[in-house]
Order: sequence, then structure tokens, then C-alpha cells
Amino acid sequence: MHKARKPDIVCIGAQKAGTSWLHVTLATREDIWVPPFKEMHFFDHKFIAECRRWTTWHVKQGIQMARERHLARSTTPDDTYLDYLDRLQTPPILNGTWYKYIFSRAGEDQKCLDVTPEYSCIPEEGLAFFQRFLPDSQLIYIIRNPLDRLKSQMRMNAQRKKKLPSSPQDWEELLQMPALQTRGDYRTNVPRWDARFAAERLMYLPFGEIKKDPARLLRKIEAHCGLPPFEYPDAAEKVHQTEPLSLPDHVVARLEEMAAPQNEFLIKRFGRAFYQAT
Repeated sequence: MHKARKPDIVCIGAQKAGTSWLHVTLATREDIWVPPFKEMHFFDHKFIAECRRWTTWHVKQGIQMARERHLARSTTPDDTYLDYLDRLQTPPILNGTWYKYIFSRAGEDQKCLDVTPEYSCIPEEGLAFFQRFLPDSQLIYIIRNPLDRLKSQMRMNAQRKKKLPSSPQDWEELLQMPALQTRGDYRTNVPRWDARFAAERLMYLPFGEIKKDPARLLRKIEAHCGLPPFEYPDAAEKVHQTEPLSLPDHVVARLEEMAAPQNEFLIKRFGRAFYQAT
């Protein structure tokens, strides 16, 4: 077991913007170490009250799934790995000591990765702490077209319900969920991150390049993170695609209203070419 570590690379968002693709794709590299489950939630648990309602559950579920995968794939289970998973769910969790312990199994020649899209939403106090706690990590923020991202999140939220929404009231309940807007609130979140991290530390990427030219996008990520070129066998494969679900016209109209100010911000901040690539 190696000493406690902090992540060298952090993908901070956005939700429904290819973060699972990034996690799975970079995990194919031998010089990248990824945790046993995606999304550590350390910073959002600490600074976003809404997230604290479910982050502990998410972490424990991730640990349990990691355990089940290991036992299913291994004829001889690794007791040290199972002990490591046990430690990750032993209170206290989601504090700084716990977070650094997560990366303790990484090799000295490996870079550690944390992909947690909720990080993009942490408030100013959280950003100040993030900056102090991770003074050297390279950051990635994937930007997806606001309307497309809203539709994808809306479908995901609807499908997580025990019963699909069928009435205007059901859809209105989903439209009122705070996370629907905050997870893709680039107009609020991007300036906060801009104020603290220069381009040498924080790279913004357009979501559309994942489909259009994943190899080119990965070259940008490698350059930003100090990684040598690598051939990714499944870079063109989709990861965790939201199941199709038709959204009512009145819901789409509301999502278009939500997206409009975000569209204007992205064009002003990044330029039309970047926006069109999202």
C-alpha cells in the first residue's frame, strides 16, 4: 500500500456532458489510476447542502458495486483490496483524510484521476478551499450545449422515478428540481472557476468533439495533463447513454427558456465556434 495521495487530474463537470466517457477512456491507460467507482463527491459534499442528502448513499453504493465486480471477476479475491473497500465505508467518510486515502493504491508512476461533475457547482467558499487543497491538480470542464444537456438530465431524472411522469404536475415537479439548472449553470459557475484558475490549470472542452473527433480531443487532454500519447481502443464508444424518452412540447419549451441565457453566455465567453462545437 502506498501513501495517501491527492488527484493529479480532476474533471469538474458538467453533468450529462461526457464525464463518464472521460472516466472510462482514461482508465484504459496504465499511467492513470482511477478510483474503484466514479464520482468521489468530496468537495460538493462539503460545500453543497443539497448534495449531502445523497452523497453518502452514492459512495456506499459505489463501494458495494466495486466489491461485487471484484468478487465476480476474481477466482482468488484480493483481501488487501477488499480491506481497502471496507476502510472507504468506515466512518468518518467524505472528509479530507478519507479523500486522500482513496488514492493510496495508486503507483508512484501513475497520475490519479477524480471525475465528479458536481464539483463545477461548488460556491465561492468551496472554490477557495478547492484551490488551497489541490494547488497542483490539472482541471477539465466539459461544456455541453445547454438545451441538449437539460434534455438529457430531464430524461435521466424522469427515468429514475419509480413511475415515469404522466401528468403536467409530474413534469412540473421535475422542472422545479434545483439541480436541473445548477448542474449546467455555466453563466454562474464558469466565471467562478475563471477567477481562480488560469488556462494552464483549467481546460474547457466542447462536448461535441467527443463524437466528432475523440482522438483529437484526447490529444488536447494529454497535452494539458502532461500525458504521453496513447491509443485508446474504445474512444469512439458511447458510455452511459440516457435511454430515449419523448419530452412533452411544454417541457421542451420550458427547457428552451432555461437554456437561452446559458447560450448567450457561452457565445460571449468562448466564442461562437466553441459554442457550436458543444
